Amino acid sequence: MTQFIINRYNPADSRNPRPETRHFTNGWREEEKMLRLVSLQLMVTVVAGAFAALLGGMPAMFSAVLGGLCCVVPNGLMAFRLYVNSKTPGGVNPFSFFIWEFIKIALTLALLAATALLYRDLNWLAMLAGFIVALKSYIILLFRH
Repeated sequence: MTQFIINRYNPADSRNPRPETRHFTNGWREEEKMLRLVSLQLMVTVVAGAFAALLGGMPAMFSAVLGGLCCVVPNGLMAFRLYVNSKTPGGVNPFSFFIWEFIKIALTLALLAATALLYRDLNWLAMLAGFIVALKSYIILLFRH
């Protein structure tokens, strides 16, 4: 005996509306998730700075925090800008997203260069560790789900 699987949803059939899909967002909208991620990056940067202070003293702490801020500040600026753009009637324009992504990368490089040039007691290992920890902090959110 042959069994047939019948799909009840037919996109060409206007009488059969699309079934409702569930999204598990824990009450957070997409714009708020971006701001939540930036706040998580800031918290992880502070923790990395405290850990660097235990291992290398105050110059290492400042280096780790400055390295983390080189990631957090551009991400926060882009998240805020996308949040503001999402409130406009047209929504977020993909072209403006790519422009802001370019600005974010340029600002990250400029902040890293400014940190290297202006902070005399820079601990390169701590700065790079703070930067990488802030950059990869979204992995913490992946483990939560």
